[in-house]
Amino acid sequence: MMKKGWMMLGTALLAGSLLGGCAEKEMLGLSGDEMIEKVVAAETKPASYYAEGEMKIWSDDKLNHTMHIKEWVDGETGRKRTETEENGHVSYAVNNGTEITIYEKETGTAYSMDVSAMGQQPEQTQKQMLVDQLERLRDSHDVDMMGQEKLQGQDVIHIKLTPKEEGTLSISSEYWVDPKTWMIVKVISTYGDEKSEMVYDPIQYDPEFSENTFVIDIPKEVDVKDLNDLTQNSEVSLEEAEQALGQPFLQDMNGELELSRIEMTSLGGELSRDEVTLYYVNNDKVEVSMTVFKAPDEDGDDTLLPDESEVEVRDTEGSYMKSIRNISWTENGLRYSIMGENEEWTKEKLQAWAKDLKLPNQP
Repeated sequence: MMKKGWMMLGTALLAGSLLGGCAEKEMLGLSGDEMIEKVVAAETKPASYYAEGEMKIWSDDKLNHTMHIKEWVDGETGRKRTETEENGHVSYAVNNGTEITIYEKETGTAYSMDVSAMGQQPEQTQKQMLVDQLERLRDSHDVDMMGQEKLQGQDVIHIKLTPKEEGTLSISSEYWVDPKTWMIVKVISTYGDEKSEMVYDPIQYDPEFSENTFVIDIPKEVDVKDLNDLTQNSEVSLEEAEQALGQPFLQDMNGELELSRIEMTSLGGELSRDEVTLYYVNNDKVEVSMTVFKAPDEDGDDTLLPDESEVEVRDTEGSYMKSIRNISWTENGLRYSIMGENEEWTKEKLQAWAKDLKLPNQP
């Protein structure tokens, strides 16, 4: 249940988005595909704003979480500050353009990461994140313009995403968008028995930021740890990948696809494991990626998500997620996850590709 809740949280946080470029009259009456193309083509100039919001998350019709959120966003520089509060527990996150800092007041934990080498580029706009979601779901979902409505005394445009096929649910979402500023002021998402709602009120555009707006006041006694210590990525060789996993692992030996690179992600915290991802390409374009890590204990939550279904992979029980074209299974103590990077990678094609995988030196 927890993993579904966090997926819902990530989707609901899209409510902070800023779209730009399209006029209200141009959007009304468009089909879903036309609307997506119009938004994609629109020029976007991220705006500055301060907003307060409330996020609620239900499970089985029971309200489990109510979070209060404050956001400060400087559209010109990409600086952003977010404060979240739930049941008196407050967390802070700031990107000041050169450093990302996260601080949880009640636990007294703090992390930072130097991003100055990335240059003074603004973060990906919320418009871009929303467009990415629309592009990803346009084949599996219907995107409908529901018309113009009133919300908090202002005119908004209502956009709805619903799965095309029952039983292949990814996430159903509804957005209420201010057509003048293209701020998404409300979003409702459902995922199986989970539901989330995020509403921003009030929203102040072009606020004045003080010198301390994008600074977190962390007590001197708090040890600020490097955020990179939690997740470290590096490119490795096959030999290094085998050493990290403690054993040889399945690979594509057919030669139709070329192994482009291998990345290793070292996760800290509760997971504390190494994950190896192999990228297979054709004509320099990634066709499929395969992630491998030591299989977790069987006492974890093995409940299938609404988008998951049981499938047979290499003569064993596995799972398939249609929305992201991904199959997963466990074999010889390792957990494998294969993701097709384009629509040609159907469930059957992924199963066939997985079936042909072999261990090194295996005939």
